[in-house]
Amino acid sequence: MVSTTLQLLKNELPFYEGSLLLNGDDKTGIVLVDVVNGFCTVCDGNLAPRQPDEQISSMVDESVKLAKAFSEKQWPVFAFLDSHHPDIPEPPYPSHCIIGTPESSMKYSFIGL
Repeated sequence: MVSTTLQLLKNELPFYEGSLLLNGDDKTGIVLVDVVNGFCTVCDGNLAPRQPDEQISSMVDESVKLAKAFSEKQWPVFAFLDSHHPDIPEPPYPSHCIIGTPESSMKYSFIGL
């Protein structure tokens, strides 16, 4: 499935797959999207994995590694957190990542790395 997904992306979007070299020659920042408990922590929400998932664990580990590297270089780290108001449904998804719940919190704190 992963190779099919990558192929679909390559067919539709400009897509470069390769190594990332972090040097001071370019203005660089990183955007992390939805690395929250409700999507990444086993059984921590309606859309969280039901059992350990190596692909999710690897993604979280790589996100932490990159956030630390960017922070050490004092480059911007911007994180989107999925959070929803309890009274506003988001069909077709079940209720998830309600504001103020642990489900909508970062999987790891990237503040003060």
